[in-house]
Amino acid sequence: MLVTDSMYYLPQVLAMAPDKTFATGANQPLLLRGFCQQIGREEDYVLKGSGGERMGPAAFERELLGSYAAWQVGLQAVEPVQVTVLAEFAELLRGQPAYGSIAKSIGRNYGSVFRQGREFVAGQPLSTPELEQAKLIFAFDVLIQNPDRRPGKQNMLTDGTSIVLLDHELAFSFTQALFPARYPWLIPDEDLHWIRNHYFYSHLRGKRIDFRPLSVKLQQLDASFWAHAQQHVPPEWRTAGGPAIEAYLSKALTHVEEFTTHLNRITTA
Repeated sequence: MLVTDSMYYLPQVLAMAPDKTFATGANQPLLLRGFCQQIGREEDYVLKGSGGERMGPAAFERELLGSYAAWQVGLQAVEPVQVTVLAEFAELLRGQPAYGSIAKSIGRNYGSVFRQGREFVAGQPLSTPELEQAKLIFAFDVLIQNPDRRPGKQNMLTDGTSIVLLDHELAFSFTQALFPARYPWLIPDEDLHWIRNHYFYSHLRGKRIDFRPLSVKLQQLDASFWAHAQQHVPPEWRTAGGPAIEAYLSKALTHVEEFTTHLNRITTA
């Protein structure tokens, strides 16, 4: 379901029982059992609480907009949820390494539906379906300036056919720039270091891939999308970053053909 669908809602989940802390990631996400009010049953969720490193309203907002934007262009991404953490839940972790972080996360936090899958195996070629998705994922990440999908930290799951995207708290890095790019559809040389470190760059480099047909998909991030996306960000997670993200990407996509042509040059250089 897309965020533009009239039936879409951001689920609300009550944290019930902790399971395990994921070792990877600076935030050490917590797998838990939670009760979703809308569907009326317990399921498994991943919590990235406000007590974690780099987390808070701005990061929650980026996580939501990252997933919403991925869906809109035709990619799979984890389904975001709001996870309410009570003091009683935090007490279940007392004496464990995760306690300190969770105790600082009392209240409403970002989370996602737990998805099964595996990371990519280093050096293993992509399947044909994975390669098709890799093209769009690479273009998408360069557009939204997401440097956090790299060989040592893939932030993706695959079953050999379908790829699911995780973690967008570091996406939209242009919002941190002191001076916004005057021509955001052009890729500056200073960004090439993280672009060439993208997990899929080595898989795409030298293949003479034409990114221009992806322009139509990227242009789905239009005014209607942003109106719906902003609507589904909880008020307490809305920051000045949200409108800045919309403005930057909307400007970049007015020259989407130039952007995709620039991607062609980068992967054939």
